[in-house]
Amino acid sequence: MDEPDASTSRVVFTTERLIVRLATTSDVDLYYHFWTDPRVMTNVGFPKGLPFTREKIIDRLARAGASEFDHLLIVELKANYQAIGECKMSTPNSDGVATTDVKLLPETWGNGYGVEIKRGLLNHLFANTDCIAAEATPNVNNVASIKMQEAVGGIRVGENTDYFPETMRSYTTPVHHYIYRVSRTDWQKQQRT
Repeated sequence: MDEPDASTSRVVFTTERLIVRLATTSDVDLYYHFWTDPRVMTNVGFPKGLPFTREKIIDRLARAGASEFDHLLIVELKANYQAIGECKMSTPNSDGVATTDVKLLPETWGNGYGVEIKRGLLNHLFANTDCIAAEATPNVNNVASIKMQEAVGGIRVGENTDYFPETMRSYTTPVHHYIYRVSRTDWQKQQRT
């Protein structure tokens, strides 16, 4: 696969094995594959995948701004630029808390990429925003995501169930999830050890 065009796909950060870049409309096929895959989307309440068309995805990608925050991000292998997943990080809310999300293609699970991405997201958030903490909400049944949160120093601080609006209930399920938090202070202590 060819190297992505840096002018249309800005690199946000890199890790030892991965490149994280802004998603563009040229990534529509990856998102379509990803978001319609029940293996990926079941844990976030879409047991049959998201009922999105390529056109809806293109529209969403085209409307994204230039900031890496609150923007869909593509995760690629450095070795061959193969896209293996997506991630996202928010700007901090009024309480100073940002959120992160990581999703990987099933064929790449079990290689430690999730932890590597999550560390990169936390590094980027704590270096480039004034957030006091970052939170994630793994499904209580998603053992791999829970382990990822704990591997980066996440502490379980809560539990909740999210329900979709009535208009979406025919193709969604409620999401029972934990709330994991990594504070800036704890992250900085981890980095010094």
